[in-house]
Parts: sequence; structure tokens; C-alpha cells
Amino acid sequence: MYKIALVDDEYESADRLAKCFDQYAGEYGVMFNITRFKNGLNFDEDYTPEFDMVFMDVDMPQMNGLDAAERLRQLDPTVVLVFVTFLAKYAIRGYKYDALDYMLKPVNYNAFKITLGRAIQRCSKKEQAEVILPSAEGDIRIELSCLNYVEISNHDITYHTSRGLFKAYGTMRAIEKLLPGKQFSKCNRCYLVNLRSVTRIQGNYVYVGEDQLEISRPRKQEFLDALHEYNMSK
Repeated sequence: MYKIALVDDEYESADRLAKCFDQYAGEYGVMFNITRFKNGLNFDEDYTPEFDMVFMDVDMPQMNGLDAAERLRQLDPTVVLVFVTFLAKYAIRGYKYDALDYMLKPVNYNAFKITLGRAIQRCSKKEQAEVILPSAEGDIRIELSCLNYVEISNHDITYHTSRGLFKAYGTMRAIEKLLPGKQFSKCNRCYLVNLRSVTRIQGNYVYVGEDQLEISRPRKQEFLDALHEYNMSK
């Protein structure tokens, strides 16, 4: 099941695109859950990182598709984005926002089928490299390679990422369940470390990027074993 955001103020165009999804589903047995948005402003205001793909019209009232895409990339840097437009001249500008492709209106099913196939391939790769985590601002989609470590103090959680710090409230155990165990290991009860981000071990400290984290005595051997196993598996 792929979750699709269809952002288009023109009912006939949106309906035509939805029928393309239905035809593809019938041919290939792939299921889609489509949510429609009438303009880019409502889409960005209500956005949560739950969608696998966004099909975005360019020419819309209140907020056009390019402005909506700029805001989208601040909220979700990796969701698969496809522009739908009457004008091919917008295509080059669209790639600034890491758009997978653009389709000209009225949408041709054969062209749609090729683009959707590429989108599904990208989604399959992303599923192995991303995680959706709870935060104070709502759920956030983070690439595992960007998440350096998780810090907890009481129930206050901080995600240390290459995109900055994100705050949440909860338990380390709950976060551990969301992350792949072979790639993340606790160096002490306060820190859950992305083993990919470890730069060196020195005495009782692990360096994650430029940050120095203490390795507790009870967890040291388990952490070192996990790091060794991860490095051997790469």
C-alpha cells in the first residue's frame, strides 16, 4: 500500500490522475491510498510525513506548486515528488526541489505508468534507509544515515542529526523498537548510537562525529561487539 498526496485545484485533472492510479493498480496489483488537496497552502498546513509520493500541480491559487514544494522540502526532504503541469518550462525549476519527474497535462497513461514505476522503485530503496520518529513538532522522517545518536534525560529525548536537533518526549525503549538493532547500540543508558556514525573509540569514550560520549563499564563489551559486527557486515 502506497500513500499518495494528490495536490491539484482542478477537479477534472485530479480525477484523471486518480483514474490512472486505479488502472495501474488493476494491471499490477499494487494498492494506493490517495488523499486529495485542493491547493498547496492547505497541503503544507496539514502535512505530516506519512506519504510515500506527492503529485503536485504547479499552477494553483493561493500557493503555487513550486512554493509548496519549497515548503514541503523543509518538512520532508525525501518524499518522492512529481510535478504535474500544462507548461514544460516549469520542469527545470522543479528539479531544484529534487523532483523525480514532471508530467504534462492532460496526463497520458503510458507516460504516467513509466513515472509511477520509477517512483515505486525509489520508494522501495527509501524504505530501507529511513525511519519516521515522533517529535515535539509531530512525526519526522529521517534518513538513518543522518541520525547520529539519540540522547535521553528522564523522558526528554533529543535526536542528534546532521539536519540539527529534534526534541521529543518518551522512552528510550520505544525509540529502540523503531530503529534497526544491528545499526544502533547503547553505549550507556542515556545514548543510543548509530554505529555508522562512530569515528573512533578512545578509552571509555566513543566519538560520534565531533561529539564525545561516555561508554559505561557494564555496556562496554556489548557495545564494542556490536560495533565490530556492524563494521564486518558492511
